[in-house]
Amino acid sequence: MSAGEGMPSKESAESVEGSARWQVLLAGISLITMFAAGIYAQGLDPFYLDAWLASAPMKLAAAYAGCLFSIVAAHELGHYLSARQRGVPASRPYLLPGIGPIPGMGMVPFFGSFGAFIRLKWHRASAADLTAVAGWGPVAGFVVTVAVLLVGVGLSDVAPVSAGDGGDVMRLGDSLLMQAMIYLHHGALPDSQELALHPVALAGWVGCLLTSLNLLPIGQLDGGHLVYSVLGQRARYVSYAGAVLLVAMGVLVFPGWLLFAALLGAMGLVHPPMLQGPTLPLRRAWMLGAGALMFVLTVTPAPVEVDSVVEMVAQSLQE
Repeated sequence: MSAGEGMPSKESAESVEGSARWQVLLAGISLITMFAAGIYAQGLDPFYLDAWLASAPMKLAAAYAGCLFSIVAAHELGHYLSARQRGVPASRPYLLPGIGPIPGMGMVPFFGSFGAFIRLKWHRASAADLTAVAGWGPVAGFVVTVAVLLVGVGLSDVAPVSAGDGGDVMRLGDSLLMQAMIYLHHGALPDSQELALHPVALAGWVGCLLTSLNLLPIGQLDGGHLVYSVLGQRARYVSYAGAVLLVAMGVLVFPGWLLFAALLGAMGLVHPPMLQGPTLPLRRAWMLGAGALMFVLTVTPAPVEVDSVVEMVAQSLQE
């Protein structure tokens, strides 16, 4: 999954744009996988043609795909337009299609998109350029996510808590933003009730997840860029601490964080040197504060309710 920006390019400004064919192809495939995820979210199998021919499920799948595509596109356009405004060479967005569901693996989380990335040529960027380009992507995506959640949570129904234990029920964790939206539309839900997410609301939930992942202060994620613009090379200590915390969360709370931590480790935890001039004074780093606030509002410690590594080990020892 690419949840942030691409590696700094050393190509000429003309070559940063990349292949328009690949960009259009990836966007088209991403729309298809988002449609498939919208079908899957309704309990239907996207591998069967009948699911694609039914009118009602396809309308809901289209709503999910359209909303999620808008969130991802807004995020990347925030980066792209900010980069262009500041004279930082940038490619058009490369959308990353999600994979799954995999037959025979049960309820595998499948949301249809792994986000997107753009290629940027940073080696002439100032700290102000870096913080602006890194920050406006999450801001734009967050604004669209809030709008999608406002509509989607209102369309969602309150239902009795299902007795399912994971066979055909996937329970999602709620961010603070999601909790606020639920309270706004439905009030405080008793323990015996839960919200059955409308596909539009699910798209907003995925938007929260992508926003929080992007804003982790690690490596070359958007959050890593923001921290680097203020701390410079000292940002590596924040990145190391974030990676350790992510591994701990993977062991104690949600195993999926281990996979994401491994991916970030492969991409590199240390932000490469790319600033021209001094770092940004903390008093001017309002975008860093905005990023921290958006992270707090959108992060979900356990995005999907599954057994932690500790619980799985304990269960295996009891058998």
